[in-house]
Amino acid sequence: MTIQLPPNISSGRADGIFDHVRMARQRARLAFDPAYRPDPIFVLGTGRSGTHWVAWILEPHPELHTLIEKPPIFEWVTEMAIDATAEHRLLASLLERYRLEAGSARPKRLLDKSHPNIWLAERLAQAFPQAKFIGVLRDVYGTVASSLRHEGVSYWAENWEKYPVPNRFLGVHEGNREAYAKMSLAGRCAVRWQTHLHRLDELETTLGDRMIRLRYRDLQTKTAAELARLQGFLGFSAPIPSPEIKAESLERWKKDLSEQQIEEIRAVVGADVERS
Repeated sequence: MTIQLPPNISSGRADGIFDHVRMARQRARLAFDPAYRPDPIFVLGTGRSGTHWVAWILEPHPELHTLIEKPPIFEWVTEMAIDATAEHRLLASLLERYRLEAGSARPKRLLDKSHPNIWLAERLAQAFPQAKFIGVLRDVYGTVASSLRHEGVSYWAENWEKYPVPNRFLGVHEGNREAYAKMSLAGRCAVRWQTHLHRLDELETTLGDRMIRLRYRDLQTKTAAELARLQGFLGFSAPIPSPEIKAESLERWKKDLSEQQIEEIRAVVGADVERS
């Protein structure tokens, strides 16, 4: 089964013949460098949690070559996140592509922002022992409100029945399927947020000191300290450029969400509402 991505979810198309030739040349170069060990950086999280913003912050850094939802990587990652059985068909191609992209980026370090890699992190960690991971978390209200505004993200909750169950990407499984079907879009988006929160908790154990957790609010309100912490984690010699801060984004959800939607979110996430 090939997953049909929602409209506007990808940032573009692969470069066709040019991209194929570029990868073929890089494959030939690496054939003469068997000792090469890629050390990519992966940005992980749920949709509308700030993963794009983190990638944009890091993109200008002189030590990085950054990919943001680049095809075909993003499509492969998303399909495997939605349907774990697709890993046997796509994972080897994904790992090879990352190796080639990382080799092509040298002497810079590859950073990839394909946030559904949160569901493939252990596979990536095993394939690339020097890789590091950035897990991004935003408060549930801000995440859900932004999800509802974004056509490509809300599409998943609206059309969940088109995709396999269990679906770790959306947080749907046989145990909650009936309840999920009766939820509003806000409730379904909250399920997705909670599932990704628990997944970040899990990865902090399995990845250990190879992962750093960044909170969207802290990046907004403690920017210098968080960027210094991230710089130390990634081992950069140059500081990370300070981004433009849009403080209004922290509280926008209060205008965007109705009282009913807020109650629906609370009903789903319970005590987890305070954890971001």
